[in-house]
Amino acid sequence: MSVEAVLDAQLGLIIAPAGCGKTHLITNVLANPSTKPYLVLTHTTAGVTALKQRLRRLSVSTSNYVIATIDGWASKIANFFPISCPIQSKPDQAKVFYPELRRATLDLLCSGQINEIITASYSRLLVDEYQDCNLTQHKIIKALSDCIPTVVFGDPMQCIFDFSEQMPHWINDVEGYFPLLTSLNMPWRWINAGTHELGEWILASRELLLNNQPINLNTCPRYVSCFNKNDFQNQQKTLYRINNNYREESILVIGDPKNPESRHRFAKFSKILDVVEPVELSDVIKAATLFDNTEGLTLVEHLLTSSASMMTNVEKERIIQRLRSIQKGKNRNPPTQIEKLLLSLAQKKSREKILHVLQHLENKTGTRVYREVVFEALKDSISLAISVPKQSMLESASKIREQRRQRGDKRIPKLAIGSTLLLKGLESDHVLILDANKMNSRNLYVALSRGAKSITVFKAS
Repeated sequence: MSVEAVLDAQLGLIIAPAGCGKTHLITNVLANPSTKPYLVLTHTTAGVTALKQRLRRLSVSTSNYVIATIDGWASKIANFFPISCPIQSKPDQAKVFYPELRRATLDLLCSGQINEIITASYSRLLVDEYQDCNLTQHKIIKALSDCIPTVVFGDPMQCIFDFSEQMPHWINDVEGYFPLLTSLNMPWRWINAGTHELGEWILASRELLLNNQPINLNTCPRYVSCFNKNDFQNQQKTLYRINNNYREESILVIGDPKNPESRHRFAKFSKILDVVEPVELSDVIKAATLFDNTEGLTLVEHLLTSSASMMTNVEKERIIQRLRSIQKGKNRNPPTQIEKLLLSLAQKKSREKILHVLQHLENKTGTRVYREVVFEALKDSISLAISVPKQSMLESASKIREQRRQRGDKRIPKLAIGSTLLLKGLESDHVLILDANKMNSRNLYVALSRGAKSITVFKAS
């Protein structure tokens, strides 16, 4: 598929299996100067970050494009036109806020009030990961396509978002509106990695899964390893072996999508992995709420519990036992520095003390922060609350979350663990799938297609 064909299309759909050059095609389009920037919309902040990183490496001028999630762009529209696009709910009410945001944005676009602004602002619209659009988002893109030329990129086999809202029918709604321009079929991710055979195997597996047929994980033994037991110790040993053999290469570990605590535990004991977090940052919101509403030793317990879910070596139970002993005057040894800080916080609550405790725990010898994104967001939330005393810690956390949602993640860890939902759109040299039995065909395809050089699958026999 040529860049010119995309630029010549007024309306079109490109079916893009994973690793077949979609991002390369998009970046080549964006490298073409235009009198107005291209608008590029996708679904996740991770996807936004990955595309921006690719464009920076290629030295594509930032004046050529505007990249955002669909919901992030809709939020900007609502902020620019608060009267024409009123939103009653708040971002921390995610299940209410985002459906309301999408409906209000759609109503504004359909009214025609900002059509000229859209036309004057952007030269063309490209939408990535189109299979993840719910029906309202699909209607938003259709409304935008009335203003500017629009090409969408998607793959129905990568539709893994569990939306509560209705999804468009791929054949009737998507292909019925956007003329099919082409289906990409060259496995460039694996060709570039020197593993063309693996790429062809993944494309063949995609066709089988698309047609509800089983795949044989033992038919590509040079690149795909399958273990018929998924015990924790075996998984950790395999991770260490791959990391030791390929020190300079990236690894994505794909864990249970419905059990984030299991992924956190795997990262904690791995000593090398960082956790890829959902943009909702619900643990930060929960912690800030608890910090607002508790005091004394209860506050201290919540602070230590939150910290222990993000870093190693907190020693919560031992510290709480020591604090109670000190408060009763039964301690034999004098309080340590962290114990003094926590006792002071228990006696008189302050945001400065909360932040000081977090910083002290982080710098403690033997500590490793394995959930860096949420930990940094929590510290930023407390810092913001310190600088704006009239604002609760929850309100500060909500603002930090929204800032991060808008700008996207700054980095994707080289050694990381997440779910298919969090890691979709990303790639790595090696992928470990911790429990393939819990995956449906689409999630399995997404997981398999993350690894460019090797795939390791664990499943119960």
